[in-house]
Amino acid sequence: MLVEATPEIGAQGKAHKKVAPSGKAGPAKRKRAKPLHKELLTAAEIEARKMRAVNPAQYYRQNLGQLGFGDPEHALVQTIKELMDNSLDACEAMGVLPEVNVELTATTKKYEVVTNKTKDGSLRTFPVFKLVVEDNGCGVVKGKVAKCFGSVLYGSKFFSFKQSRGQQGLGVHAAIIYAQLTSLEPAVITTKTESDPKAFRVVLKIDTEKNSPMLVSSEEVDFPKPHGTRVELMIAGDYTQKVESFIKELSLANPHADLKFTVVAQPGQEPKVLHFERANQTLPPPPKEIKPHLLSMEPGALLEMRSNDTCCATAKQFLVRHFVRISDAKAEELLKASGLTPSSPPKEIDVEALLKAAREGDLMRPPLDVLSPIGEDALRQSIRRIYPDAEFICTASREPWSYRGVPFQIEVGAAYGGQSVIEDCERVKEGVFKSRVIRLANKCPLIYDSKDCLLYKVVKEINWRNYKLPQDEGNLPMAPLVIIVSLVSTKVPYSVPGKFAVAYHEEIREQLRLALQSLGRLIQGYISHRQRQEHEQHRQSIFQIYAKEIARDISVLTGQDQALIYGKLMESIKSKQKAKTAHKPKPEEPPLPIADSEAIPHRPEEKAEEVAKIPPPKPKKQQFTLEEYLR
Repeated sequence: MLVEATPEIGAQGKAHKKVAPSGKAGPAKRKRAKPLHKELLTAAEIEARKMRAVNPAQYYRQNLGQLGFGDPEHALVQTIKELMDNSLDACEAMGVLPEVNVELTATTKKYEVVTNKTKDGSLRTFPVFKLVVEDNGCGVVKGKVAKCFGSVLYGSKFFSFKQSRGQQGLGVHAAIIYAQLTSLEPAVITTKTESDPKAFRVVLKIDTEKNSPMLVSSEEVDFPKPHGTRVELMIAGDYTQKVESFIKELSLANPHADLKFTVVAQPGQEPKVLHFERANQTLPPPPKEIKPHLLSMEPGALLEMRSNDTCCATAKQFLVRHFVRISDAKAEELLKASGLTPSSPPKEIDVEALLKAAREGDLMRPPLDVLSPIGEDALRQSIRRIYPDAEFICTASREPWSYRGVPFQIEVGAAYGGQSVIEDCERVKEGVFKSRVIRLANKCPLIYDSKDCLLYKVVKEINWRNYKLPQDEGNLPMAPLVIIVSLVSTKVPYSVPGKFAVAYHEEIREQLRLALQSLGRLIQGYISHRQRQEHEQHRQSIFQIYAKEIARDISVLTGQDQALIYGKLMESIKSKQKAKTAHKPKPEEPPLPIADSEAIPHRPEEKAEEVAKIPPPKPKKQQFTLEEYLR
């Protein structure tokens, strides 16, 4: 495709100069002569002129749905999630018990969305909420506040290889962009570190064209806590039960945190307060930062890392300094297997040969003590706090493991029976309930996309019928049961940037399957025990019916009091039950025969066989006459 412009053509088909109105040539103008024909452009050249770089702020402004801000309902939950994740991470970084207050207040301002429900179009109206999240974490240094909240993908989490709720440093920026797109209001951040005499307040927006903060104002103010951060946003949202469910599940995943949630769903309403006090006063072990494992590296990432290295003189030094579980001897072994000498420069490393040697060699797994799990006891306490009337609560966990050089650990728990559990389960019909699965990743709930999540799929794969729970093929068990599945890792393999679901990895699937089977055996033991109790109660109820008739007939025959006879019959049943549960005494062994000095010495195994052949004496049944029984 060619594009050209048509010049001014005279009568004879030639281009001519313009003449002044007087007929004389006008004064000469020092202008650049215009070309007779414009430059011919191809379609590729036209597209090339349109090309320019896109920064992360521009990209996510147009693709907020990938981060969970696709509609007002998701956006409200996702905003609360991202801010609370940062608050809990800041508290754990400082080593203090978290105290997080969340205030959600509906304002009179509205946000309208055009839909195509009718031919003429229609409007959906959503309230604009004022959201405030305040914590007692470490705070942000004054000089970093603007960039920390005003530049997308600016932060420390992306570069650290340790367990944390946030992993890209993207969530709070997406929330601020969504807020300024829907309400046109800036974000207000107030933060104070323990060394600052006063807090620092910044009002800002994100300039998505430049990916930089636009400061509206900044000042020093008072703060009610010795350290912490307060974030205020105005966002359009649709308040549903998902918000309260998220707060409750977040409290379940963090038994050491004190979470307070206050909501005014409609302007003028009375505030509703949910306060989840901490279940224990024990801080979980802090996660440790480690270097990457060689098996967790992609070939391209390792190649770029090798090319950009400026601190290592030799290939051996490069491996020892930048990767975990590689000693000097192991580095020499890997380099030798990849056809390189240890003294060679790093840029001579054959990436594919090195990774092949690492896969085939006996390379130790990464250290597994760098994780910070919830803990079985703490998880049990947290479940009891959320479901106080549950009939049975159990937890189980697996030892830390690794996938592709990334350490992870699986913990599971369950709450069975009770009104609070039934209210959380889906009611299929009268008296029949479908179980519920709560998914946690690095102590943070995963609210959406459960069917695409590995944690949810493995729960459905388990044959719960083996553990006395009714189940349709390929579905969750039909029982009043809440199953909690927790995955902690230095790098959770999320399937999308919004952190909704966990991607498939065979090692994670296998460890989760084994943990759920252990949980199923505990549930089976409780159900079997309950069934035995119900069976015994049924037997007793049948006996009580006949005992009344027997007591009446005996009373007629003997003239004794009917109530006395009935009481004696019931006492005899109770005594028989105690006798069944009591341990039977071992029969005494008969004395061994005394052997002569010349006799063959007795061998212990033969004597054991002889003793075993002697049947124990049968206890005689005690018999009563009717008069003796009624005494």
